[in-house]
Order: sequence, then C-alpha cells, then structure tokens
Amino acid sequence: LVPEKILTKQWIKEISKDFDLSPEIFHSSIPQKKRNEIWLDVLNKQSQLIIGTRSALFLPFQNLGLIVIDEEHDASFKQDEGTIINVRDLGIVRAKYSNSQIILSSATPSIETIFNCEKKKYLKISLKKRVKKSLLPRIKTIDLKLENKKENFWISAELKEEISKTIKEKKQSLIFLNKRGYAPLVICKSCGFSKVCSNCDFPLVLHKNYACENSNFLVCHYCNYKEIFENFCKKCNSKDKFLTIGPGVEKIYEEVKEIFPNAKICLLSSDIAKKENDWSNTLNSIVENSVDIIIGTQIISKGHHFPFLKTVGILNIDNLLNSFDMRASEKAYQTITQVAGRAGREGTQGKVIIQTFQPDHPVIKSIKDRKKDEFLEWELNQRKINCHPPFSNLISLIIVGKNERTVQSNSSDLSDLIKKKFKDIDVFGPAPALLRKIRGNYRWRILIKISKNFLTQKNLKEFLVNIPTKKEVNLKIDVDPINFF
Repeated sequence: LVPEKILTKQWIKEISKDFDLSPEIFHSSIPQKKRNEIWLDVLNKQSQLIIGTRSALFLPFQNLGLIVIDEEHDASFKQDEGTIINVRDLGIVRAKYSNSQIILSSATPSIETIFNCEKKKYLKISLKKRVKKSLLPRIKTIDLKLENKKENFWISAELKEEISKTIKEKKQSLIFLNKRGYAPLVICKSCGFSKVCSNCDFPLVLHKNYACENSNFLVCHYCNYKEIFENFCKKCNSKDKFLTIGPGVEKIYEEVKEIFPNAKICLLSSDIAKKENDWSNTLNSIVENSVDIIIGTQIISKGHHFPFLKTVGILNIDNLLNSFDMRASEKAYQTITQVAGRAGREGTQGKVIIQTFQPDHPVIKSIKDRKKDEFLEWELNQRKINCHPPFSNLISLIIVGKNERTVQSNSSDLSDLIKKKFKDIDVFGPAPALLRKIRGNYRWRILIKISKNFLTQKNLKEFLVNIPTKKEVNLKIDVDPINFF
C-alpha cells in the first residue's frame, strides 16, 4: 500500500527489477473493467502481488502472506469522508486475522508506531545506511527575523545563491511550500472584507490562470466552488484594493521566474497536474534532469527519487509548527525530514535550507542536529504529560446538519448524555468546528478523551453505536482522529 497513486509506478520498476515480477496496480484511476479483472484474479489466487492505495486492502485475498504499508505515517491512509477508517490500522487487523506478516515502513514513523516498538509490540528494524550509501544532506536554518527581504518576497538571499550555484553545476533545486494556489487569502485594504466561500466557512484561495492573464479565479479547497476573481469589493465598492495575504506555490513560481529568468522551472501541485499522464510526464522530465528548479507542495515529499536533486529550500514551515493540532510537532518533523530526504540521493551531497522565524524550536533543532531519538523522546514526554495519544484514546463526534440551531441543540443533548452516563471520562465541548460549515452543512464537535481501559472502551463503544439521532442531523464517529477541523 502506498499513500498516493503516483507512487505506484516507482514501486513497479523496483519490484520488476529486484524480483522479476509484474505486479498489478489497483487504485481509483484504474478503469473499472481492469479493477474487476484484478478483483477476480485475487479471488482465484492468480495474482501474486498488488501495489495500490487504500482500496487495495479490501481485495478478496485468500492466502495473504505479507502486507507492506509504505510511508505508514502518512495522513492519506486515513479516510475522513464517508466511512471513517485508518487503513494503516485496518491493515494491522487484516494481517492478524490472515495470519500474515506486516511491515510498516517509514523514515519518519508515527509516534504511535514508535510507542508500540518501545512496548515491544512491534519489532523495529532500522536501515543504517542511506539509499546507494549517499551522504545525508547538510542542513542550514535561515533566521527570517534577521533577513532583509523585499516586501511580499519570500526567498532568502542565501537560498537564491545556493540555487544559482546548483544551476551552474547542472543539478536541480526544489522549493517546498505546503500551500496550493497563488495566495491563501485576499482581503480588501479599505474595509477588511475577505472573500469567503458561500458553501463553506473557509476563505477562497486565489489561483492564477496562466493560459489567460485576466481571468484569475478563486477556489474553495473544500467544495471546489469557483468564481472569477474581480478586484472589486462589493462591500465598500472599492476597486483594485484587494491584497493577497501570504504566499502559495504559484506566487513562489512567479518570484523564482523573476529571479532566474533562464531557468527551466516546474510547478507541481494537485491543481496543476490533474491527470495521471501529466504527473508521469513531469516526473520523467525531473528524473531525466530536464528541469532546473522544482516548486511543489506536500505531494512531492512522498517517496520520490530525484537523482539530480541537490538543493532543497523549505518555506513557511512556521505555519505548521504553530498549528493548534496536538500532532503539530510530529507532522512538522515528518514533513521537513521527508522533504529534506529528497536532496543528494545520488553522488553529490545535498543541502537543505529551512527558512523560519523559530530556529530554536525543538523540532528545527533536532532536525538540524540530527537528534531524531532526542526529538521522539521529547515528543513522547509531552504526550505523556498531557495524557495525549498514545497514552490515551481520543474519539471525535462530529454532528452535521443543514440547520445550525438543530445541530447545536443535538450536540448539547448528546454531550450531556455522555457526561451523565460516563463519569470517569473527559468530554470536551460541544463547540462549533473550526470549519463550522462545509458544503452547506453546519458542523459541531465533541471530543472524548478516554484512558486505555478495556472495560470502559467496550462500554463506550456499545453506547456510541446505539446513539439515537434525529433525521435532521448526521453523526460521525472518528476514533483516533488525525485532524481536528
């Protein structure tokens, strides 16, 4: 299992070369007819190996011998829409009942997996050497408090210099920013009005239309609502007063193009390359060294092997470090380490430049000083002090409906019922979700924290699956939530 379908082809090449096998690929973009054929082949024990995304775990294996979950820490294995499941955890259950082996593979394992290794539930096997015995990249932090940059420009002087050197050496550079679009927010400087999706309680993100300069557009990244961007404020009737707040990868693309006009630049995000062929062509051009500078979002951090990549620049990581999420430090550590791991994988030692306002943050320091074990110990200690997972379990109840009063009333009734029934567990809320409205539905949340006591867990489970709800609302139960929106 891989977290993204674009990674399946890399695995096919490796497996074919190492084991002389021709695995089947199974994911949502495979034609339905082909998926039916694979399903029947698996049922009839005619397929030896499947490589796929979450859905591949549900194939009707008869004699399953091994499950490998690559990048096991990745949030893509958690399905938040429809039936809420974590395929990594389900894979462990399936391995148990199939009496098969399972490998959870990652350079940055989840805290839960590390905890299970410490408790001797899992056997930990560490790879002591990097791929092709290449050296780990040098890591440098840039303190943005001391940086004298032009307003609305985001690339530091040292990163510019390093990219220039890399281009002269005929090697590649990667600039990572986990923000799609051109700007995450547009706001009127006359009255403070910002463009927000009418269906969702979320700002519209400005995207550039590079095919037609005068038709930039605003997009909601939750319901895909789209409208043409007009630089006119309907609230105060001001024209040309909208400011863009913060950068997205498209803004960085423009900045890089201005700094390096002769460089071959590639922009990679889910908005740019929507078809599988687009991804394949772009990845091939990178592997063949036909690109000088790669600019991309989270999607480029996952398992790719770019043989000519030497320099990596990581921008705006403070946004992730300072998230309200209890897993913020863990996610930031994983993201930085995974992105940094793309540099210098063949031959030349790579260099990673992290731009931050917090160079002394424990996450940044542990990565720079290569003190992985020290970070994990610190993070586990923080979780233990606050009785957060893996030292407890969290259950998120999301109450959803078209009428907010009904949603609020049902949430309050449900919270009171749980508090009355279970005196020994912590119940937080109800409260409006951070994303209060998505696709026209209002959302309220209750968060339950429960100690790892089998009897209490059993009683709570029986209670939750039998909760009566009104027709006007929908209740979603998310055990071990990964996000808290």
